[in-house]
Amino acid sequence: MARTRTIDEFTKPTGTIIGKGLTIQAARFSCNDSESMRIDGTVVGDIAIEGVINISDTGHVDGNVVAGSVRVAGRVTGNLQCRQAIHLTPTADVMGDIRAAIIIVDNGAILVGRCQTDVSVDNVPTAIAYTSEQAM
Repeated sequence: MARTRTIDEFTKPTGTIIGKGLTIQAARFSCNDSESMRIDGTVVGDIAIEGVINISDTGHVDGNVVAGSVRVAGRVTGNLQCRQAIHLTPTADVMGDIRAAIIIVDNGAILVGRCQTDVSVDNVPTAIAYTSEQAM
């Protein structure tokens, strides 16, 4: 019998929305607060946020993502690193490595890459540390 897990972070209200049809191109896109972000459009470049990122079924990220948690229903071409959880829904299409304390992959999700779960994700940078390291 399969266990069902719910991640409370994925149900929090969204602070920032990148709308469908909108494309953001940046070397690094960061948000230093703990709010959540929903991506319905396209982001080209790396994303770093302390909170939760929800990538909808129309969302596309072409770059690496560092976040507290990530829920993917769309497409990601790049690596995902989260301090808490990664949830790949049935419509997710991820080409890259994923690393988090909790990884949930629903039936139908596509993952081309490696998966690593790590209860102590001390080696996963916070969004602030990630953007500082990349600036050097």
